[in-house]
Amino acid sequence: MNDKTKLIQFTKEMFKFTSALSTLIGFFIVFFYCIEIHYFPVGITTGDALLFVWAVISFGLIYAVFIYFIYTANSVYFYIGSIRINKFYKKTIIDKLPCGNNKFFILTFGIIAQIFLWIIGWRVDFFSLILITVVQCIMLILHFIGYCAYYDVKFPKKNKINESTDSKDSKANKNFYLIIFVLIYISIPLIFGHVGIGFIKISFNLIGIRQNNVVIYIDKQYQTILQSRISDYTKSEKNHYLLMGKLNCSEVCNIDNVNILFTDIGTKILFEIPSHPDKDGNIKALQFELPASAIKGIERKIIYVK
Repeated sequence: MNDKTKLIQFTKEMFKFTSALSTLIGFFIVFFYCIEIHYFPVGITTGDALLFVWAVISFGLIYAVFIYFIYTANSVYFYIGSIRINKFYKKTIIDKLPCGNNKFFILTFGIIAQIFLWIIGWRVDFFSLILITVVQCIMLILHFIGYCAYYDVKFPKKNKINESTDSKDSKANKNFYLIIFVLIYISIPLIFGHVGIGFIKISFNLIGIRQNNVVIYIDKQYQTILQSRISDYTKSEKNHYLLMGKLNCSEVCNIDNVNILFTDIGTKILFEIPSHPDKDGNIKALQFELPASAIKGIERKIIYVK
């Protein structure tokens, strides 16, 4: 089996395992997302449950791709580090690389993955770019420690590696510690990068559970409630945080510039009307929780690129 075949096989196995584990993690992340928005869906049907499962699977796939990008990008630094270590000890201390020993594949795919990570971080903000870099460094250090432990790599003064045959018990222990290592490795972006909620929001946006900057049409019988809530909010904020959306009513009521936080699952819908940012860039929002039957339509603005 050549290096190219090994790399493809390794990629398939790693992505399959990471996707399954990330999907499981996604169920817990959704729970924290519901806590963040102070809402839990009720009246869930079988169709709603299937949509929810699909949203969580989408999170698993997105998160698995993110983990694989970091792993592949770090393979370049791992390769450079192994060269430095071998030169320092004047002997091949590290001879097996995580993504195979083909330099072309390591450098090509690693650099491409690193560029993607920089683009992802830069498109959000500069702080996210720094955060991704920190997460990468932590994962690279952990990866190196795990590699040395799994392959019994030692750095003695005599530049020798202790080669001993592994017993069945030692192999079982290695496999156990490998599973623990992978769990910790995958959890690092969630713990230090705080990307879990962000990826769930992306997944929900793709599925339609969460929608940003839309116009919603509401049954006119809720006009009094909506006007009362908006009026109370305006008085309490004393025009410091003016709402971006306006309520207009004729045969039905409509509100523009609305962010839907949770819909299509359960018998209710949660949405918010964000405010204009103040001089410090802070934004507030007025949340509404209404029966799903109250929503008569949702209007989205779609921009087609020629």
